[in-house]
Amino acid sequence: MKEVLNIRGLKIGYKGKALQPAIDAVLCEGEHVALIGANGSGKTTLFKTLTGNLKPIEGQVELCGKPLESYSNNERAKLFSLVLTEKPDDLFLKVFDIVAAGRYPHSGLMAKLRDEDYEMIKAKLQITGVYHLIDRDFVSLSDGEKQKVMIAKALVQDTPIIYMDEPTAFLDYPSKVELMHLIARLAKEERKTILYSSHDLELLMKHSEKLWVMAKGKPMLSGTPAELENDIDLYLNIHKQ
Repeated sequence: MKEVLNIRGLKIGYKGKALQPAIDAVLCEGEHVALIGANGSGKTTLFKTLTGNLKPIEGQVELCGKPLESYSNNERAKLFSLVLTEKPDDLFLKVFDIVAAGRYPHSGLMAKLRDEDYEMIKAKLQITGVYHLIDRDFVSLSDGEKQKVMIAKALVQDTPIIYMDEPTAFLDYPSKVELMHLIARLAKEERKTILYSSHDLELLMKHSEKLWVMAKGKPMLSGTPAELENDIDLYLNIHKQ
């Protein structure tokens, strides 16, 4: 399998103080992995480090075979895209405007959309099931619809890896399951490498392909839900009644 993300000996933290032992992990094309851990365990810090917004204390992050720091900002925009918890709140933005913004790293100095850009925007809205909303005001959508639009924007950016911060937050349970299925389909059919964070342990144990489990001061666990099911509650300090 084609290697997309390689993390070697990575220590993350602030002011020279690491949150946990060094992390070693690899993600390949078409894999989707859920990152789970309590608040303060380092999930956000790891995302900031993987996107170059925070320097590692030690170790190396490689994207597509090269160190992350060797890429320019424009090159990084063609390597990874972000789906964040915060959403645009501009009253005048249409769904088309939101998704079209994903093409800007590819559209040159004039930021002018070409015919192929319009075709890609249409195709990705169809893949995520929200093409019928293309002319709607973004703020008028439901939380689930907004999340699908933001995922369409990430797909339009056409990067090999997508990072998602709590993509199932604020959704009802059926919408959470639907989004998990969409993530799996994008990894398989679009060959995207997807790393997403979540607090929904029960959901992830049923629907995720692979887990990265973070706990403050402990090594990161990695494995399938079946491989981790006997250890994960104790590791995360979850006490069942």
